[in-house]
Parts: sequence; C-alpha cells; structure tokens
Amino acid sequence: MRTRFRQTGNQLRKNWKISIRNKKTTSCALLLPLLFNISLLLIKLAIESNPSESNQDKLSQPRESPVFPRCNKKFDLKCNTLAYNGHGNKQVESVISRLLTYSDTPRNEVHGERTETNLDTYFYQNPNKTLFGIVFRFDQTEYTDTIPEDARFFIQVNESTLYNKIAYDDFYDIFCPVQILLQRALFEVVGEFNINIDVQFSKFPHPKLVTIDTAGALGKTFFFWALLFNMIIMAGQIVQEKESRKRFGMKMMGLTDFSYWTSWILTDLLIIFIVILVLIITGSICGFEFFLKNDFSIYFVLFLLFGLNVVATATFISTLVEKTKSATMIGFALFCIFTIFNGLASVLIYNEDVSKIYRIIFSLLSPVVFTKALNDLSIASGYDGSTGMRWSSISNNAEIFPMRTCFNWLVLDFFIVFFLTFYFDNVLSKGIGVKKTLFYFLKPSYWKGKANKNENEILVDLKNAEEENSKLRAMDLKNQKKKKNDKGQEQEQEKEKERVEGGAQNEDLDVRNERKKLLDSSETESTIVKIYGLTKVFKKNIVRSTIKDFKAVDNLYLTMQDDQLIALLGPNGSGKTTTINMLTGLLPPTGGFASIDGYSIISEIGTIRERIGVCPQHDILWDELTAREHIKIFAGLKNIPKQQIPLEIEDRLAEVDLIDVGNQRVGSFSGGMKRRLSVAIALTGNSKVILLDEPTTGMDPVARRHVWNIIQNAKKKRVILLTTHSMEEADILSDKIAIIAAGKLRCVGSSLHLKNKFGAGYRITMIIEEGTLNEIKEIIKEKLSNVLFVSESLVTLTIEIPRSNTHDLPEFFEFLDLNKDELFISDYSVSMTTLEEVFLNIAKSAANERYNELKEKLKGDLLAQKEIEKKKNQFDIHYENLNYHSQLNYQNEDDDVDESSNPKKKKVLKKKIQINEKKNKVKKKIKRNSKKNIKNNLKKKKKIKKKKKNIVKKKNKEIILSENDISSENELGIQLDAIIDKDLIKPDLINFESD
Repeated sequence: MRTRFRQTGNQLRKNWKISIRNKKTTSCALLLPLLFNISLLLIKLAIESNPSESNQDKLSQPRESPVFPRCNKKFDLKCNTLAYNGHGNKQVESVISRLLTYSDTPRNEVHGERTETNLDTYFYQNPNKTLFGIVFRFDQTEYTDTIPEDARFFIQVNESTLYNKIAYDDFYDIFCPVQILLQRALFEVVGEFNINIDVQFSKFPHPKLVTIDTAGALGKTFFFWALLFNMIIMAGQIVQEKESRKRFGMKMMGLTDFSYWTSWILTDLLIIFIVILVLIITGSICGFEFFLKNDFSIYFVLFLLFGLNVVATATFISTLVEKTKSATMIGFALFCIFTIFNGLASVLIYNEDVSKIYRIIFSLLSPVVFTKALNDLSIASGYDGSTGMRWSSISNNAEIFPMRTCFNWLVLDFFIVFFLTFYFDNVLSKGIGVKKTLFYFLKPSYWKGKANKNENEILVDLKNAEEENSKLRAMDLKNQKKKKNDKGQEQEQEKEKERVEGGAQNEDLDVRNERKKLLDSSETESTIVKIYGLTKVFKKNIVRSTIKDFKAVDNLYLTMQDDQLIALLGPNGSGKTTTINMLTGLLPPTGGFASIDGYSIISEIGTIRERIGVCPQHDILWDELTAREHIKIFAGLKNIPKQQIPLEIEDRLAEVDLIDVGNQRVGSFSGGMKRRLSVAIALTGNSKVILLDEPTTGMDPVARRHVWNIIQNAKKKRVILLTTHSMEEADILSDKIAIIAAGKLRCVGSSLHLKNKFGAGYRITMIIEEGTLNEIKEIIKEKLSNVLFVSESLVTLTIEIPRSNTHDLPEFFEFLDLNKDELFISDYSVSMTTLEEVFLNIAKSAANERYNELKEKLKGDLLAQKEIEKKKNQFDIHYENLNYHSQLNYQNEDDDVDESSNPKKKKVLKKKIQINEKKNKVKKKIKRNSKKNIKNNLKKKKKIKKKKKNIVKKKNKEIILSENDISSENELGIQLDAIIDKDLIKPDLINFESD
C-alpha cells in the first residue's frame, strides 16, 4: 500500500507539471467560467437598461372593422361559412341577414336548421364542411316569430375543418368578429336601435414590475457549461497518454492501475476545484443573486459533486476509445446531449405527470440531476424577498427530488461511473494489457489472487505433451525405416533420423536441446529467465469468421543466464515484441508461462515489474518534461529511496551523455537523443533484467557506438534481452542469439556457432591488378571446386567457398602466398559468412516451410495454389534483392578497408561504388514497377471474374467454377490476407542497418 501511495504522488507531480506547462489547454479550462459570468453580466445589464420592452408583451391593437373569414372552397366542394338554428324564426332570419350584410358573406354559404338538435345532426353528418356555427338557445317548442328576452347564443368553431384555416386564430379572427357583429345585429332587430361597439384592452391592477434574475433564468445553463466542458479536455488528455503507449510503458516498469487512475482523478479534481472557485468568485463579484442569497456551502458542495462526476465521465470515455480524436468527438457529443437535457429536465423529467421509474432512470445521468438542483437554487433566490436556500430546507425545498435527494444521486452516480471505468478498463484492453473476461469479478481466482492454472500444472501439461510428441516421432522414424531399405538411401535415412530426433518437422537440434533443458529442470542457478512453451494466439473477430486464429508466438522455449545478453532476431511480425509484451504482463499468454528471477509472469507480475527495466519500441516520453524529470518519475516507480534519486539521475544521464541537456524539455530533443533517454530509463533502478526493444533506432553511428558500450557494461550481473534489425549490433553485443520466424524459434546459439552451422562457408576477397581478372578466375576454378564468384570489379574479386570444401582452403592459401606476385594479387582477406546472411537464409527457410504447409493444406484447389505460388515468387524476388544488398554492404566494407591500404586506386574504387549504387537504384525502380503491375493485374482479374459471373446469370450456361469453388475462392482471399501475408512474405519489411 505504501508503494501505491508513493506512485500516486509521483504521478500527481507528473500530471500537474504537464498541465501547468500545457498553457493553452489549462488556460481554456480556467477562463471559461470567467467568460460565462461576464456574458451573464452583459445580458443582465442589457435587460435592466430597457425594462419596458423586455418585461411585458406589447398588446396588439384591435381591428377597426371586424370581419370574419369565409370558407375556402377546395376541390370544387361546397362549403358553409356559417350554420345556425332557429331557421324560420323571423327575428333570427333578420339577425342572420344583417350579419351577412355586415360581413359581406353570400347567402349560399349559409345553412339553417330549425332546432339545435337538427344543427348538431347536420354537423355530424357533414364533417369538415362548416367554418363556424351560431346556436340560439331558447324554448322552441312553441313556434314564434320573435326571440325571447332571456335567449342566449353560442359560437362554435370547427377545429377539424379541411378548409384553409392555417392563418386563422380562432379567438381574434372568428370569435371576436362574430360576437361583435352578432350583438350589433341583435340590438338592431330586437331592441330596434343602432349601436357601435368599441373594443379596448387594459391591464389588470398588479404590483410594481421587477426585473428578472438573469442568473436564475440563464445561469443554470451557463454554470452547467462551465463545469461540463472540462469533460472534453480531460478525456482527451487521458487518451493521449494511452494512444502514445505511455501508460503501458509505465505499467511495464511497475505502475499499478490504482495509482494511475487515482492520480488522474485527483489531478482533474484539483483543476475542477479551481474552476469552481473562479466561477463562484466572479459570479459573486458580478452580483448574481444565485451566489449572494443561497448558502455558499450548499452550491459549493453541489458544484464539487458534479465536478467529481465530470472527472469520472472523462475517465470512462477514455476506456472506450484508443484515439484522442475519438475521445474529443465523443466528449463533445455528450456535451451537446446533456445540454439538451439541461433545458428539458424540469419540464419533462421532474414533473408530477412523469412516472417515478422514468425519473429514476434519468437520475442515473449526473447532468440531469445537477440541472434539477440548479433549478431549485435558482427558484429559491430568484424573486424579491427570497432569502435563498439553507441547509435546514434542503429536505423539503421541493415535492419531487429535493436538494438532499439530488446530493445522494450525484454521489451514487459517481461510484457507478467509476465502477464502469474500472470494469471496461479491464475487459476492453484493445490488444495491449491483460484483457479479462466479461464476468471476471465472479470468478474465485480473481478474489483469491491466483491463476486458474498454476505454473506446476502448466509444466506437467507441457511435459506430457513433449512425451506424446516423442512417441509420435519414434513411430514416424520406425515407419520411415521400413520404407527405406535400399543402401543408396542410407544417407537420406540419417537425415530423416536427425529431423525426427530434433522434434517437429525441420526443428533444429539446438532448439530441441533448449526445450529439453527446461523440461528436465537441468538449467543452472544462474538461469534468470526461463520461458516454458510460451504461446500467444490472437483470436479473429466474429465478422470475418472465415479467418483462422493467428498464432503470433508458437511454443517458445528459451533460457537466459546471468551476465548474458541475448539477441532476439526475426523479421517484422515474427513475434519479438509480442514475446516482450508477455514477459512484461501487457499481454496474457495463451499457453505456457515464464519465470523471471524466480517469479512467474502469471501470478507474480507485479513483483516482476519492479525487477525489470524496459526500453520499448516506441519512446514513452512527455514533451513537456525534462530529461531529469523523466528519470525521477521512473526512479519513483522502481521504489528507489528518495535520498538516492538525485545520484541515480546524474549517473543515468551521464551514461547516455545527456548530462548537459538534462534540464531541457524532451520536446526539443532529436530522435536519437530520445532513444538514449529511453535506454537510460530502462537502466534506472539497477534492475535484474533489462528488455531492450530496438534501442538504437534513429541514432547516428557515433551515438550508436556509445550506446553499445553502455549496454556492454550494463550486462554485468544482469540479463539483457535485445531485439534489433541491425545484424552488426547483434553480432557485436550478444552472447547468445535466438532467431524466430512465424512465431517459432528456428535456431539458438552464439554468433560464431550460427555462422558455422547455417552459413554458406568462407569468403575470400582479393586485391588484383587491373586486367588480370579473367586469368585469376580460371586459376581459382582449377584449384577449388564448387567455388562461387560473389562479386568482381576491375581491381577486386570476392569468392565464396562452401563449408563442404573447407578442407581445400589450407592448400589454396599456401598457393596464394607462394604465387601472389605471379598472379598480380597484392593482398587478400578471409572472412566467415555474415550473420545477416544466416538470418536471411533462416527467414527464407521459414517462409518456404509455411509455403509448403499451405500448399499441402489447399491441395486440389487450383485457384489457391496459383495465388500462393504468386506470393511465393514475390517473396523470392525480394529475398534476392535483400541478399544483393547484403553482399553489396559486405563488399563496400572491404573496399573501405582497401582504400586505406591502396591510396593509388582510391578513384577506381569510388567509381565502382557509384556503379553499384546506380545498380541498386535500378533494382528498386524495377521492384516498384513490378508491384504496380501486380496490382493492375489483380484489378483486371477481378473485372474478368465479375464478367464471368454476369454471363452465368444471364445465359444459364455451364459454370466453370461451381458455387463451392467460388466460396472457397472468397475464403482463400481472406486466408491469404490473414496468413500468407503475415507468415510468408513478412521479410519484405526487414530493414538492415550498416555503418
């Protein structure tokens, strides 16, 4: 626990320094509340400066000559503007006639019925036909010609009429005009006198008008924005550290998830705290009653609880995505959605008419609850005479969700979101990090801290599997002996025996011995790292179900001794980085396990991380921090005593020659300087095991040589695992070399051992006189059999002697020494096959093996075999190009040596090198053109296939490819993308370095 707290403090200092030095982002977060409060103040001043126009609606003037609209005929259908009852009553008819005269309405647009019942029946039988109706209500049982004095009338408007009513307002356009005209007509007919009715509007008596509280009306939205906008900034910062692999780099060096998340939550909470203070102080200065009337501690606690939820939401977003841009987009989308809820929460959610279950569901969203609480505070302080909210009233300030309930929900929401953050961080690891199952927390092994299968059980399974394989190999050898009885096949039988005894097909005996040594527990006490059958299989996605699982590392056995540097070589995609990720716990092994200094990567990865140093393939550096601050951060992760950290910083920077720039920010460093700092970080803390993943990438030759010296000195009392693409680096530094291809260990041993075992033999480079090349070649052919002429020029000749002919070399060297002058040979040198050539031969052998496996697997499928053959040819062409570059580099190194010993021929040699460079450019151009041609041919083939399918559909003739063939073709294309490209032609990406 003490370690966790120290790491948390260490990360807090790092996050805070980065935030301070990232001035633009931090200033944006802190100035937003100030800008929002100033905007509120300006709106308030604008309202107070013109209250008459802003606090009341202007009353519209009445129409001088009231008229009502007529029905609008459509589709040539008859319509009625007016319908009435009392038809046949003289006074009623007189009133209607005058009404029509006043409004200029024709008689044919009027319909009359005798009784109210008849009128209702007419409306029912003729829907959407009449604009409005007039009902005269008096006793009509006895027919009279007059309207009684106690009669009343009602105006009815058809709300569902089909006729043009879009621009009408029932009250102003129909009710008022009809009522005015009808009353005028009644006075004239019944009262026998004329009147003019004037309409006026006046306000009811009311208290003195007051200006609205701007903070109460708009503040809840502005305060909401000021806090919620930080969610976008915080999510982007966390994901940026995740995207650049900095988090996983620190995790490899011992950082715990608890310390990581706690440090980010505390850092962001500190920023939120400052934002809240700025919001409250500036709001109080602006004189907003929201801050002046309500109790300070109530809205401060409210803001703080919502700030916690903002931080939790930002961390939750960071677990869902891998890219900073995606995190920013999701954060902005949520900002917009929550803003909409901010305007609708009080009306649509916290309303008496809304079901309780819906209020509970929406209350799981902290912005909705925060909006409700802001609204309650605004109401409590938003009118004259209000005293604001106090703690004594937080339980009864509202019937639905009072303030105390809002506080409880905000606390609950924080813990829910934080739990989801921790959960999704474990189950959505996106390829990096140990990904747990969906219900990992329900397994007893999670709470007990033990793996489902311990190391002893795995080791027993591995031994049983090895015994089964040994029995199968013995049976295979026995069957082979029965088939081969001829004496002429004895040599082939011996090769078969060596193959079978070596293990799997074409397995090297050194690889088998490495496995046997581990399974028999015959390794010595100095063995620090033991890898037992380590396997990693990447499962393919459900959408492309036809693709098979990809095995990145396949049953790897390897030992590493104390005071030893092991170079792990292989083409891109061969499993080097995957192996390192499993050793550091970033990836869980699918099978097997490994132990480092006696601790298992399955159950004790935390302890292992404290004992290893890692220089990953990508630099885990922050541009805002200095070199010294970087060393201090990782020294804290390694639990180095505080009093020893300053000395550790100086020692590490001095080792990589960065002492003079130790106080400069890393953002100003070159690529080579950053790699040197990464090496220094890996060496921090006197770790027992150092993992260096391509440590000298991007360095100039001088810096590379300097780092080589550092690595050479660092391996004392340590184990160093080095991955590199530089064969020279592996040759110089390594005590042991392991070459893997297609996930399998192909060979293991010292550089000299591998050259002797897999190399082509010896090379002899001779410096000759100009014009003697052909004669010397003829003499060499006579003296040596199976000789290969590697390269030749006017003054140099390089030959290669296979290992099978090495017994001829002493006699040949004696011949050269005795006849140098006669042969016009000024000097010669002898060298073994380079490690680069050994690597290429093994890579090609692995590719051929994979090619044969695929060919056998897809036997009978002509389309598949053609595609595989084409991929194979592409690989062979590229292999020849790489081999050519290897020979060219080798030759140029010999030429450089020759220039110093033969200054007279310097110009000739330079010219030769220029010619070789031109050849190299031509080869590259040919290669690019060939790739374009291949792509064009593939496009043409696709078009031809489409045409064939269309012809088959139209003419129903015999189909060359059956449905099964077509499906197998589609499956083949997917398999080739997933398997062949990864296993067969991966050497395309090999980059060799030479000084």
